[in-house]
Amino acid sequence: MNYTKRQIHHFRSYEMIRSSGVYNMFSAQARLASGLTKDEYTFVMENYTELKEASEAAAADEMLLDAVDKS
Repeated sequence: MNYTKRQIHHFRSYEMIRSSGVYNMFSAQARLASGLTKDEYTFVMENYTELKEASEAAAADEMLLDAVDKS
């Protein structure tokens, strides 16, 4: 499945909170800290693995574009 830039952005917001280790990711506090709506947060949780892969691919593409722009 192809994910939108917005969905990848939501994943990155979720991942920033998850990687902090501060919250139980099933808690309401974690969702509030992410800034995502309940639906956005649930979507990320349900599609975590695929969104992680899409985020990594997008990051690689962004790095490549930055390198091309600098040359």
